Amino acid sequence: MLHATKVAAVIISAAAVFAGVMESFDGGLDLVLGAVVVLVPSFWVALSLTTRRSASGAVWLGLVRYTAAAIGFALLFALRPSSSPGMVLLGSILALLIPPIVLAWQQRPSK
Repeated sequence: MLHATKVAAVIISAAAVFAGVMESFDGGLDLVLGAVVVLVPSFWVALSLTTRRSASGAVWLGLVRYTAAAIGFALLFALRPSSSPGMVLLGSILALLIPPIVLAWQQRPSK
């Protein structure tokens, strides 16, 4: 999961540069900030899961992950009210979709 999160960060960075060139610098920044709000808690959970093996701890880590993301979105829009909601949403969607796709790609049976 840690590798998948890193791959997602690289892909989202490339998408942000593209969005920054095509739309505006602020659009690319909003995409990155939306992704960071989701990826930072995901990265923390991935690190925590690799160091601990508790089954009940995974439930708490999931709750903390989504709580941290909710707080992150609240802070993002409070501190930067001019953010484009569409670009922030796109960044967060990419951050939610890319890691599972990478994991599925890594775990596919080889022929």
